[in-house]
Amino acid sequence: MVQSVVGPGRSKAPTIYDVADLAGVSHQTVSRYLKDKAKLKPATVERVEKALSELNYTPNLAARSLRSRELYRIVVVVPEASLYFPLRMLNGAAETAHAGGFRIDVVAMEGTAETRARRLQGLLSGDDIAGILSFVPRPSKLGSSPDEAPNVPMVVAGEYDNRMRARGSLADGTAEAKIVEHLASLGHRNFFHVAGPAAWPSARNRLAVYEETIAQLGLTSLGVAAGDWSSASGYAAGKEIAAIPAVTAVVAANDTMAMGVIRALHEHGITVPGHVSVFGWDDMAESKYFIPSISTVHMDLEALGARSMNELVSRIRGEQPNVTGLTLTPMELILRESIGPARTSS
Repeated sequence: MVQSVVGPGRSKAPTIYDVADLAGVSHQTVSRYLKDKAKLKPATVERVEKALSELNYTPNLAARSLRSRELYRIVVVVPEASLYFPLRMLNGAAETAHAGGFRIDVVAMEGTAETRARRLQGLLSGDDIAGILSFVPRPSKLGSSPDEAPNVPMVVAGEYDNRMRARGSLADGTAEAKIVEHLASLGHRNFFHVAGPAAWPSARNRLAVYEETIAQLGLTSLGVAAGDWSSASGYAAGKEIAAIPAVTAVVAANDTMAMGVIRALHEHGITVPGHVSVFGWDDMAESKYFIPSISTVHMDLEALGARSMNELVSRIRGEQPNVTGLTLTPMELILRESIGPARTSS
């Protein structure tokens, strides 16, 4: 491994010349890789990436920005200090940004919708960032007049693309139909849904597919509770569900709310899945360790984050997003202990 040393025991950060030496290429090739690796041969890209990884190389973005007048800072917006945000998406986005020579700053959007809109508008009017990737919905109060037009590219993950396609993204609610169908196959007829915030396309779509499937299969929905992705809102819904003895199956819009539901039912002496089956969504790392372990929907969240960041980087560079190789793994139902056959009597 190449290592530059300055003084006793002190290491200097590797340069592109170190990367070039280790990869067996010219420093111009490394520079071209950092600017646009798509123009290099796959074998060259592989050698450079291996050298970058071994040296743990981080581009000197400030120096490059001064020389080229380009911006290399991307702001990633996440909800509520990431409390209910799958960090696997952030990992996928960050890896893609770093591979493109960008650094990221993570900003949590908290407060009222108006406060979030003002803060996002401030970011959009900034002159020191290359682009914004938001994992929270675009605020309805965000200005759309010419005077308020954003100065920087922005991608909102989980919204629709320009052809109104949601399949394979965070906005895709089609797996909700599979959940209801599976629970119906276990004999469940009386359902309850714990929805996410209506501002989120993913929450709206999951609710819409839930209601459509219930109607198509001739099942009964005994209620819908408006949650906010938190376990506390799931807990509040769980207390409401406990007062409706006929409910045998609960479909929650995420795992965190499902956990709150299960806790509330437990406190009311209602067993899961003995009396009520509970299904979540997101396949959070904690879900399989909960008691009972939570049935859920698995998505390739790293790929979702990477795809969203790839779209943003393309916009920053004035390119059309490359859709080749961006097909996502279909959503998968993960069946665990929190569901079972419907009870035969109340």
